[in-house]
Amino acid sequence: MAENSVSSGGTSLPQAAKMWCPTCHTDGYLVLHAIEAARAHTVGLIVEVSYSCTGCGSVLSHFTRFSEVAARLNTGTNLEGLIFFGDSYLHCGEPMARVPLEVRRSLTANAVLGDDLSQLLDVRLGTKILRCVSCGFRLELPA
Repeated sequence: MAENSVSSGGTSLPQAAKMWCPTCHTDGYLVLHAIEAARAHTVGLIVEVSYSCTGCGSVLSHFTRFSEVAARLNTGTNLEGLIFFGDSYLHCGEPMARVPLEVRRSLTANAVLGDDLSQLLDVRLGTKILRCVSCGFRLELPA
C-alpha cells in the first residue's frame, strides 16, 4: 500500500487521503477491495484502503479516515465482489459465514487394477470455507 506519512516525535504517522479517482475526477465509480488497520500506534481512526475505479480501471491504495470507509460501507453502493476487512471477508456488503469442513472426493485411476477401474479416495484438505449469506458465493481459504 502507498505510504503517506508525517513524522511526529521520531514516529512516522500515516496521513489520510480522500478516496478519489484522479483520472475520472470522481468517487462515484469506486469499488472497495480491502480495508486494514494502519498501525497499532496510529492516532485517530485511519485505515489502509484498496479500491478500484470501474470508470477507468485504475487501482488505488492509500491511508484514509475510517469514517469515510464506514460511510461507503453503510450506503451499500459500489460494494461489488469480495472485500477483505481486517481479518474478515465481506460479500454483497455483509460478513461471510463459516461453513463446516467438508470432505472432498477425488477419482483416481488404480494403476494395479488397470485404467478402466477407478478407486474413490477421500481427501481431507486443511481449509476453511466461507459462504455469503445473501447469494451463496463460497470462498475456500487455507486453515
